[in-house]
Amino acid sequence: MDMHSLELDVSCYATAVYHEVNTRTLEEKVGVINVIRNRVNSGRWGSDVCSVVYAHGQFIGVTDERHPEVDERSYLETKLLVLDTVVFNKYTNPVGKALYFHDDSIQSMGHVWGKKMVKIGR
Repeated sequence: MDMHSLELDVSCYATAVYHEVNTRTLEEKVGVINVIRNRVNSGRWGSDVCSVVYAHGQFIGVTDERHPEVDERSYLETKLLVLDTVVFNKYTNPVGKALYFHDDSIQSMGHVWGKKMVKIGR
């Protein structure tokens, strides 16, 4: 993988993690990273990280324009976490081969019920 592709992937991973689980635990953040990785491997949402993250209706926190302004320091820390997880394999995958996750502190729209999900969060 060339440096430009790596930088783009890291940014897309970090954007998803930041907007989906930024204030949550390390395990939850690593879980989201691995769900994205699993989706890339499945090919069902696209063949690269950014196409998976920006696939229609998948990571609502990313595409919702009403999300709070990004804190640059926190976003940079998220990018470093992505590098530690994806490039340096520093963290164990807490979600296995799961393609979906659900945080039960957030009301679900119900459209994924019946699909195998891993619960992250509270």
